[in-house]
Amino acid sequence: MYNNYSFFKIIFLLILIINLDSAYSKLDKYFNNEENEPLIKDSFFLTDWDVLAPFPSAPREDVDVLAAYGGITGIPRADNSTYPSDLVFGGEVGWTKITTNDYVTVNFTNVNWDLIESWAGSSGSYFSGWALSDFDVEGDNENYVVTCVGVSKFFVDDIIMQGDSYQLGLTYNAITLNKGKHTVRVRVIGSEQAGFGCIVNTIIVNSPENTNSFWVIYENTIVPDIVDNQFASPFISISVLNVLNQTINDVSIQVASDLVDLQIFTPQSSLSNGNQSPSLQPGQVTPINFMLKVSNQSGEVNCPAGTTYAFMVYISSELSINHANPITLNFSCKSFGEPFTFTFLDYDQSVQYAAATPPLSPCSKTFSPNNGLIDSDNTCPVLLTFHGAGVDAKSQAWTGAYQRQNYSWTLFPTNRANYGFDWESGGVKNAIYALEYLCGSLPGVQDKQNYQCDVYRLQIAGHSMGGHGAEHFVTTIFPDRTISLSVAAGWIDMKLYTPNFLRLGYSLSHPKLRYIFDAVVSENDSDFHSPHLINIPLIVRMGSDDDNVPPYHLRRLNRLYNQLNHNPTKGIVSEIPGEGHWFNGVVDDATMQAFFNRYILSGIPKLPTTFLVTCINPASFQGKGGIKILQLTQNYKVAKIKVTKQSNGSWNLAIENVRRFSFYQFNEQPTKITIVNGKSTQTLPYFQYPSHYCNLNNNNQWSVCNDENWQYSERNPFNYGPMVQIVEYPIIIVYGTIGSEQQTFQRQQLGVYLSNVWFYQLRYAVSVIPDTDFNSNLFETYNVIFMGGSNTNKAVQSIKYLPIQFGGNSNNISFTLNNIEFNQEGLGVLFLASCNSTLRVGCMVTVIEGSDQYGFSNAVQYFPTKSSFPMPDYIVLGKQFPYQGVAGAYALGFWDNFWNYQNDLSYLTTILND
Repeated sequence: MYNNYSFFKIIFLLILIINLDSAYSKLDKYFNNEENEPLIKDSFFLTDWDVLAPFPSAPREDVDVLAAYGGITGIPRADNSTYPSDLVFGGEVGWTKITTNDYVTVNFTNVNWDLIESWAGSSGSYFSGWALSDFDVEGDNENYVVTCVGVSKFFVDDIIMQGDSYQLGLTYNAITLNKGKHTVRVRVIGSEQAGFGCIVNTIIVNSPENTNSFWVIYENTIVPDIVDNQFASPFISISVLNVLNQTINDVSIQVASDLVDLQIFTPQSSLSNGNQSPSLQPGQVTPINFMLKVSNQSGEVNCPAGTTYAFMVYISSELSINHANPITLNFSCKSFGEPFTFTFLDYDQSVQYAAATPPLSPCSKTFSPNNGLIDSDNTCPVLLTFHGAGVDAKSQAWTGAYQRQNYSWTLFPTNRANYGFDWESGGVKNAIYALEYLCGSLPGVQDKQNYQCDVYRLQIAGHSMGGHGAEHFVTTIFPDRTISLSVAAGWIDMKLYTPNFLRLGYSLSHPKLRYIFDAVVSENDSDFHSPHLINIPLIVRMGSDDDNVPPYHLRRLNRLYNQLNHNPTKGIVSEIPGEGHWFNGVVDDATMQAFFNRYILSGIPKLPTTFLVTCINPASFQGKGGIKILQLTQNYKVAKIKVTKQSNGSWNLAIENVRRFSFYQFNEQPTKITIVNGKSTQTLPYFQYPSHYCNLNNNNQWSVCNDENWQYSERNPFNYGPMVQIVEYPIIIVYGTIGSEQQTFQRQQLGVYLSNVWFYQLRYAVSVIPDTDFNSNLFETYNVIFMGGSNTNKAVQSIKYLPIQFGGNSNNISFTLNNIEFNQEGLGVLFLASCNSTLRVGCMVTVIEGSDQYGFSNAVQYFPTKSSFPMPDYIVLGKQFPYQGVAGAYALGFWDNFWNYQNDLSYLTTILND
């Protein structure tokens, strides 16, 4: 019998094929581009594959069942052996062979997906496996660029590479190979079925006529629009891959235009090469950033709206001989009032972009609120809206989904990429930086006096993944900046959207492990932080037949909102019968626009008489009611401040698990505060930050602290963790060179891999340098990821204190945590620590090491590169970790406020399930 579920399976497969076709068309566009003909010698698909799948898997957990039997490189290939799988009939799965002309579609006839999903939900169809294919190299020192689409990672022989999992045509991998047979091992991940494909490109790097240094990633060029004949902003970025087997230290650019000039800039200029351009390690992908300047006095170019302005640039390096890569930069020309794209420097000093639409009415003439924040007169609020997964923020399909607002700017940030970080961590921080640049610089605006905007008065909206982003922004980060919240088809949190109960690692894990994993990501849980919503107007919008994000999520959010307000009808539910995930007007029809119009002039909502400030991580939560929690008594346990406003203007505060808190400027503030602890009270004067309130002895005796030096030695909002916080700042990767030649190569290569992953996921511009180029002055600018501990990385020896110590030598590396030494084979460790430097508050390092190559590789691959990834402050991985997941960890947890081990915050064992 034909049913809707079977229909959706067919649609999924069609979308998969369309996405792969799109990715390949982008590759074809590159290969057929005349500008690249000198580089490409030959291109071919890998067509003959040996596939071993499906095995059980779960999102954000790449457990490999085969690792228990030697791993994909340690078992016989394509023989008759079988391996256990929870998914297939009979519980055993063997090898299959697939031959194709280009991309591979993997389907299974031995799995009852309907039955599995009937009890496990859609997460039950998540699976993993491996696919292997070979190709021959005819000579030594041949240069190749390899791309696999539809997968997140793959290996060429033993070298791990970044896959194009989103099929965007944005990632390429360079490698130098010698004569013989080489094997590509693809890590297959799918849901019911999988599709992927790999293209191998033979490239010409050296010839008698020229030497080419770069492979230009044309799809990842970022430029601003031109608005009324002026560039909206000056930042441009071009992404390149170093195809050479040596480091590039100097990048140069020439512009084929008499009117426009470009100058390379980068924070990496503080590194040892002394140049403005970044260095590129072999195989590294990185953006090259430029500042644009128009040479005439007017600063204008002739660019009528609706046309394109273009000029050619040529990029080369000190190793290029008689060759420069030509790149055509195309700028869309707009009239003021249209949605336009601007570029800006993000929190890591990379160039990112956002789109914006100005209001219909000048802010100075139409809007002067009397209940906003300080300096809000004659400025417009901002409708800040977050896009869904796979959406290009500047596309007309997204910017055109919102009509031009009467009294507010509309801002469309990117999340750093189409998928990005699910608007968590660096994703939502990107939105904040785009907002600050829009209102601070007014890009694309010539009449700046009349179109100023206010970063403290925001209407927040979003769809799908962006719906989660909108909830996340308001509940867990900036409730005090929010005028209203509009959520369309959004999910609440990752744990509810893709449940954790199918994680393979949970079967053998201690309950405390699960608690720690949950604590890592709970700072992103919109439902837990929903008490911050109670005074903020809310509308939820969804289609009743949405099979992508079930309507259950927003019904649940609305129920929580109404319960907390003790009003069964306070939240507005707009559920459209018969509609799915996306439909015309889903984010801005008459109903949604009426909601925007109703609240846009109302300013920040007044605080209720009683409200709650809830915090799990002071690093992400910016405060509620003018109160910011600066430090917890016990980290990653919930901190609460319950506020009751008194008629005389004072506020009573009941406090749990808070060590330090402060007030910041807000449109409501107390005359004084009274801290209530049972029957005892303590009254203190009202101060704003940097003065703050502290309970340093945990005895409920509060004081006013004025010394800011505590931030250099204690954990604070700039370094509270978990580990992913380290990349919310400019970062460099420093690889060790004092171990063996093999250890040095692995640390360099995996440093490049990690840099490439972050480029692909969030368009980071990360320099990778050897420890010989490191000096401690870099802490003033960077957080640092050290590839290798003190036995293999000389730079680590300069850190004054590390909570995990290294022993032995480079041939026999051990780790000591809480006076317990770990010296087994296959161990991996990664941990967050303070720089112990007074150059900058919040300076952090991550150290990654292994007792051998196997352990080091496992540790690198567990560094967090996805949203809601359960990586706390530290973890010690056993050799069992690849197939046991978290149950294969010897230790993990959070440091205390002084970067020390604390039993209550940690899990530690010396015995694993072998």
